[in-house]
Amino acid sequence: MNKPDCKYGVDCYQKNAEHKQKYAHPANSPPEATENPGEGSIGKRACDVDEQLEEIKRCKRPATPEKEDCSAEATDTESTYYGMSRQRYRLPEVPIDVGMMSDLYDPQIEYSKQAEYTELCEDPKNFIKHKFLVEMAPCFDSLWEFCSEQGIKAGVKPEDVFTSFGLRLVGPYDVMAGKFKDVKIHEPGDYLRHWRFYYDPPEFQTVLIQNGTGVHYGYWRDAPDSKDGVVAWNDVNKGCEFKIIGQNVFDAILHFLEEIVNVNPFNKKKISEMKKTIIDWTNTKGILLKSNEHLKARDKLTVCKTFHKAGLVVPYDRKKDVGYRPLLESDAKLRNILSKFESLDRLADTHKFQEAMRDLQPIITAANLAVDECDFGTVLELAIDLFCCGSKGLHEVMKPLFFTGYSMVKRPQYIAIIKSHLDNRREGIKLDLLASN
Repeated sequence: MNKPDCKYGVDCYQKNAEHKQKYAHPANSPPEATENPGEGSIGKRACDVDEQLEEIKRCKRPATPEKEDCSAEATDTESTYYGMSRQRYRLPEVPIDVGMMSDLYDPQIEYSKQAEYTELCEDPKNFIKHKFLVEMAPCFDSLWEFCSEQGIKAGVKPEDVFTSFGLRLVGPYDVMAGKFKDVKIHEPGDYLRHWRFYYDPPEFQTVLIQNGTGVHYGYWRDAPDSKDGVVAWNDVNKGCEFKIIGQNVFDAILHFLEEIVNVNPFNKKKISEMKKTIIDWTNTKGILLKSNEHLKARDKLTVCKTFHKAGLVVPYDRKKDVGYRPLLESDAKLRNILSKFESLDRLADTHKFQEAMRDLQPIITAANLAVDECDFGTVLELAIDLFCCGSKGLHEVMKPLFFTGYSMVKRPQYIAIIKSHLDNRREGIKLDLLASN
């Protein structure tokens, strides 16, 4: 049986036996330039293709520069790649003093960041959107307009209009007041935690606080890009429950003046005057107070109350019953299970923690199965209930539940908010980011 000639002849670099059995290696292999066209030439090219494929299959990846050694150098001198010598690439040698260039580049980067931040501060709405990941409702600007007018009359700053009653504008209103200008630039997560109390879920954003207490008011948005949010309040010292009290921020002011503020003979008249001023001003601007239109509409969309009592709104097809299903266990049973995690340190009390997880795990598994069947609200309800439980030992358990749920209902901003919150979930009422500047 005649074997086709190897084009390299006796100089062939191939060492394996299979190649030698398949091809002949004559001493005087005819050069390709002298080949005559025709059938023989076509057959020869076909053999060359086969040979090339064989060579490509047997090519070895060059050793990386980081793993160079003497034996590798010896190997390189003996082998070639298809049609060319294997040439090892080397990283260029960099003088050690070039590392000092960071002294030049780092200030430029910092200058660029500062310039961008300064520009952002000149546009409060863009700053809020960029740093807090949400958009404010129209009544947000209306309250600032009201405070600006009243501040001029009283000779105080807009943010201080309600301080005599113990109420303070915070959060995004700090941006309106220019308090973020000429201050230290913080990490992105720090802004998301600005005035975020222990039990504040991503749906809630604080805009008003009662000085020295855990009472705080804010917007409740079921979706981060919603401009039709409602207003709620919570006293962190009393637990995780929130109460929806209106559909604009002026309702929050009136609720405070009527239900929360400490009334005494010295401030009673001022409280009445402020209430009248708010009512008259909003009537002039066509702003409805204590309207429950949005509240009723939202109630129809709520699929469950959750432990914070403000309710959960997610996409839900009632006809097809797709989007939400109840948890595997009742609220009472879940509360009993979660009570076992109170005061448990996940690392220090590993055995007790695992025992408590045995009861919780089936509920988690069922919620994840609900996700597979497009009932995304279930996993969010469970995540929120774990969050309201307050146990820091459950943070790593609830994170994937939150991430999955918010991802499925297309609320990625809330993923960033809950992650930053759980990474540094602070207790107490000293939550002002600007206090550290």
